[in-house]
Amino acid sequence: MYGADWCGDCRRAKAFFDEHHVAYDYVDLVENPDETERVLERNNGVKKIPVIVFSDDSHLVEPSNDALAAKLDELVAAGHPVETVAQASPDPERPRPGSTGRGAVVENQTLQRFELLHHGEVVSFASYRPNPADAQSIVIPHVETAPQHRGNGYAAELMDGTLDLLRSSDRTVVPRCPFAAGHIRDNPEHHDLVTV
Repeated sequence: MYGADWCGDCRRAKAFFDEHHVAYDYVDLVENPDETERVLERNNGVKKIPVIVFSDDSHLVEPSNDALAAKLDELVAAGHPVETVAQASPDPERPRPGSTGRGAVVENQTLQRFELLHHGEVVSFASYRPNPADAQSIVIPHVETAPQHRGNGYAAELMDGTLDLLRSSDRTVVPRCPFAAGHIRDNPEHHDLVTV
């Protein structure tokens, strides 16, 4: 989504996606003025925002909520992925020094990993692969936080959001990564998600 924080239609579209847990990348044209050319090119030179580009390379300009809902339905029907987001729940028992608020955990099916985003930046991720023994299960062999973001509790935040997404999609997990296994072991509410 290309937009600006002063734009009411942009705020409305963001709220729609957030309410429906749809993952999206937001490009603020005030902070990234070089991207304006891309918007004008998409929009045949017309200066209107938001311009929202979808996974099938189509786009909508200033769409209503009904138009956004119809487009998402069309994408799903055509087999184009619509990534969903789970808000990672902060744990009051675990202070996170340097944390700037709750992040969003997104499933990146192309890279086969769950990503924790803070202000649009991937700060931590959990790689996964299908479990050959169970179609409704995944294996998590690796969890990693970017070096500059370590010590902020992001890996735990990532795991909480990842497990929320797995629960919401009726999947289970084989935690091969020692951190993932330890996080699940220390949080009994997630024990039912483990496949042995």
